[in-house]
Amino acid sequence: MSSDPSRRPPAPWLLVVAATVACVLSFAPIGDAQSDHSTVIRVLRTGRDFRARARAALALGSSNDRSVVPELIQALADDSPAVRAAAATALGRLQDPRAVAVLRARLSDSEAVVRSEAAQAIRRIEAANGGQPGSSTVARRGTSRLPAIAVVPRARDVVWPRIHYVVVLGSMENRSRFRDDTLGDLLASEVSRNLLVLRGVATFRDGQIPPEAEREIQRRRLPKLRLEGSLNRVEPRIQSRQLTVRCEVSLMLMDDPGRNMRSVLNGAATGASPRSGARATQEQALARQALSGAVRSAMQGAARAISSATR
Repeated sequence: MSSDPSRRPPAPWLLVVAATVACVLSFAPIGDAQSDHSTVIRVLRTGRDFRARARAALALGSSNDRSVVPELIQALADDSPAVRAAAATALGRLQDPRAVAVLRARLSDSEAVVRSEAAQAIRRIEAANGGQPGSSTVARRGTSRLPAIAVVPRARDVVWPRIHYVVVLGSMENRSRFRDDTLGDLLASEVSRNLLVLRGVATFRDGQIPPEAEREIQRRRLPKLRLEGSLNRVEPRIQSRQLTVRCEVSLMLMDDPGRNMRSVLNGAATGASPRSGARATQEQALARQALSGAVRSAMQGAARAISSATR
């Protein structure tokens, strides 16, 4: 890959990555663990790029196959906080009680994002297995609710010759009427996580671009964009004996600075399960599931939008 800062990669290069992300992060089960997961497990164990390892962890978490839990538990000790956070998220999706003890150990991780994802995973596992969704330990240590934006590499870890675009993450807000204070943070977390796997993109929180990063951006003449998000609608419904919750999101890609609108990415998804237990608790769980899917849906167009916006 050329390090010439004036060159921008063609759209097809970025679109290939987007297609990979869409496949890896889909809801569909992957199949038999040892035969079909072997390549993904190998990437998780030995991949040199932390993005590839994080992608692999999320893929295993979407497999609905608990035989991969030991691999994800091992990934909780990865050197990269992005991979540790992704492994915690994946374990929460699989809802296997075997992971709780190791996840509790991650509540004292050096990175806030890992602590937050571990706390959420524990709550999800305990809720699915008849425990109380918010134990006192998790509630105390998980209350900061920092969005998982810190999962992107810090400025000193960015490999600048490989970067072609800079994205600043702006406000991510829950504008729906659904009462759940955690959904705004989850929106930020999911957008951040999906940006993470786009190669050639460096992501920073609004107002937190270090001076050394600003110098690199200016020296390399890298185009800078801003991404803001909104959870527009959360719609619970009861159909026969099933409860469904539909979420709709909009992500706005703008110039930075200037904030001229370049593209709007829309996504929607529905979570569904048979009615059981307290309706409010079940609705919240389904809303979180649907929101994650809605962001993945919207972010499938992120690569094309970023490439087109900088032409």
